[in-house]
Amino acid sequence: MDRPHSEGLKGMRVALFETRFSDEFANLVRKQGAEPLVGPSLVEAPLDLGPEVQTFLDALRAGRVDGLLVLTGVGNRKLVQLVAARMSVDEFAEHLRGTLVAARGPKAVRALREIGVTPQVTAPEPHTWQALLSALEAHTTLAQKRLALQQYGVPHEQLTKALEQRGAQVMQVPVYRWQLPDDLGPLERVIEAICAGAVEVVLFSAAPQAGSLLEVAERMGREADLRRALRRCALGSVGPSCTEGLRNLELEPDFEPAHSKMGHLVLEAARLARGITDAKRQVP
Repeated sequence: MDRPHSEGLKGMRVALFETRFSDEFANLVRKQGAEPLVGPSLVEAPLDLGPEVQTFLDALRAGRVDGLLVLTGVGNRKLVQLVAARMSVDEFAEHLRGTLVAARGPKAVRALREIGVTPQVTAPEPHTWQALLSALEAHTTLAQKRLALQQYGVPHEQLTKALEQRGAQVMQVPVYRWQLPDDLGPLERVIEAICAGAVEVVLFSAAPQAGSLLEVAERMGREADLRRALRRCALGSVGPSCTEGLRNLELEPDFEPAHSKMGHLVLEAARLARGITDAKRQVP
């Protein structure tokens, strides 16, 4: 079992890939006496009112949607913005109150309540898609249900497949997608620092960050070097969904906090990372 180290993160260098809350994340690391190296790896690219969203709204108006699954708060807010081109927020909320609404986590719950909608189903901690699926199954029979799935960044293939295996019809509702930042310089510099052994701790606050990290490293001709260097770092994941995504990319995190929040991730890093890196760097 990993044990806490009395010096925490003091004097260590910590790689971060957060974009939206990069300043807050970096400040949390600085408070632990460490140096943050920030390489934003993703930006949200809002989508226009595309055919999938229009099909969803037409079906919702016609009463042909049995449920909406809201996976992120940001995604629901962007959906509300898109909806405004076709119907009022009040009308949208009224339609939602007439159907089953499920929320994956507390941010999704808050975003729904902002428009006056309280979800009937919420996923318990750790707020994974598996927890949401279990909560849905406990609430209703999924066979023959027409369910709209609010995407976040990329299609959620695993949840879609699981719902369809249970007999549900799934309608995809994409509202934004992830893309690489226009300026890749900061991320490239972090990749070079990791490859040079100048980083002891790597923290992921979302699984797609790792995909972008590896993509840019591959463009640089450094993916093999990066993977080799990461094996000597302490890798932290913000929570189970992130951990699952990292493992799909053949990256194994060393720790994740009990609560899926950046502050808890940094505290867990302060508690465990030095012992992990010391042990890894003793291996030839």
